Amino acid sequence: MSVPPPSASDQSPVSAANEAIRRFVRERSNVAWTRAELAELDRLRRAWRRAGCGDRSGDRTGDRSGP
Repeated sequence: MSVPPPSASDQSPVSAANEAIRRFVRERSNVAWTRAELAELDRLRRAWRRAGCGDRSGDRTGDRSGP
C-alpha cells in the first residue's frame, strides 16, 4: 500500500508542482488524452519550471526541432 503524498502546505513549491504533475498523469493512465488535458499538463509543467525544477539551459535532449 502506498503512502499518500504530503499536503501542499507541507511541501516546497518544487515538490508541490512535481506532485501535481504526477497526480494529473496518474489519474489519466491508460486513456487517450484530450487537447484540454494536454494543455493542462503543459500548464503544470510551466508551473514546475517556475518553481525551479526545469532549468535545463544547455540541455537540448528534449529538443525535437532537429539539428
